[in-house]
Amino acid sequence: MKSTILLLLMVLTFPPLTAQKSPYEHLKTQLPPEDLKSDIDTWFDWLHATHPDLSYTVKDIDRLYQSVAQIRDSIIHPMEILEFWKRISPLNSQLSDGHTFVGYINSTIVEDYILNGGNLFPFEVIFNKDDLVIHSLIDGKPSEYMGHQIVKINNIPIETITSSLLSRINGDSEEHRKAILQTKFSIFYMLMYGEQQKFDIEVLYDKKTQVISINGICGLPKLYREETFEDNFDLKILDHENAVLTVNSFWWDDPERYYSFMDTSFSALQSHGISHLIIDIRKNGGGDDQFWMKGILRYIADKPYRWGSNYKKKIIAKFRDPGEVIGSIKEGEIDTLIPVDTTATNTFKGKVSILIGPYTYSSAILFANTVQDYTFGQLVGEPTGGKSGQTGSIQFFKMPNTGLTAVSPRFYLERPNGGKTTEPVTPDIIIDYNKLSPDELIAFLLNQH
Repeated sequence: MKSTILLLLMVLTFPPLTAQKSPYEHLKTQLPPEDLKSDIDTWFDWLHATHPDLSYTVKDIDRLYQSVAQIRDSIIHPMEILEFWKRISPLNSQLSDGHTFVGYINSTIVEDYILNGGNLFPFEVIFNKDDLVIHSLIDGKPSEYMGHQIVKINNIPIETITSSLLSRINGDSEEHRKAILQTKFSIFYMLMYGEQQKFDIEVLYDKKTQVISINGICGLPKLYREETFEDNFDLKILDHENAVLTVNSFWWDDPERYYSFMDTSFSALQSHGISHLIIDIRKNGGGDDQFWMKGILRYIADKPYRWGSNYKKKIIAKFRDPGEVIGSIKEGEIDTLIPVDTTATNTFKGKVSILIGPYTYSSAILFANTVQDYTFGQLVGEPTGGKSGQTGSIQFFKMPNTGLTAVSPRFYLERPNGGKTTEPVTPDIIIDYNKLSPDELIAFLLNQH
């Protein structure tokens, strides 16, 4: 299931008609109603031709159809592409799937906006329980307001703002959408409310309120800056018993570097005599299943395993096998087991704890499912925002007139032991902790160990 963090970095491409415009300028292009309606029709037809079963993720299919029709009928005047995006993007919350969405903005748009002097909301934020709090400046530098709960932004209640933005975020659940929104809050705020030079932010801290008056920042948010290998993968030996392996993605452009790092890490665990390995995938939005099969389970699996059970997939042209009919649905069960790798000399025989949370998604959920169902380790932390049954093999579609991108999976897969596929992955040990201090979870776990 290769989806990596594509749910965060979807490409907004453009038709040749407006290719001379810069990416952000393109969003200001005005199109006639017939072009916008045509885009809705072609996207919706493509979605049905690609998705294996919309009722698997959509909670109210009749409401979805009504919403699409209402949006289409409401377009009676020419409209800018950005306004069109505002009109159709609330469908994403109804689609209720991190792998199914329409009209997202990627780093090309953001970089173009910033390079042309565009200002953004100046803080990185995080949902701590139900409160949206300041974490740092968007350039990653510390802020004296870390931990301050946001009450209003420019006199608009934060509940109004987050409600409008969360409705436009793709995700399996409200908790999943929150986990995604907090990574790109400043971008979505700008798209919805326009560029603002100055922000008056009412905050609450230690039961006292105050107003922070601060200018917008012209700089790339953390999400859109290029990450290093070390940002995603790290091993820390905590003491003579415990170590933490951080894996923020199951993808890297140089797979051999990743596999070499993993092999070296498990050799280090062996040489240090570590008896408890903590694998942190709380920030892991997915990737390629081979990265956890060959990179982690090779060293901790003590029995043959499968990564899923029952599946349903839509037959589309480029993946059609002989005898299959395009457009039909195929259902089946994975019966192939991955054998234990007997060639590895640095396998880990100790206790394994996997840290999960609302952001853990896609291939990372399949990894968590497999670990839990085969008792390769214990899951610790909070339930995932994503469903235990995951969609995958995502396909891309560009609306011909607006150039907006849509995404749809072509299959979904149940966890190895089956079960209720629309429920989250629930940890074996649930621990509530302060999201501003993520190491608290590790400390709590070590106290129980």
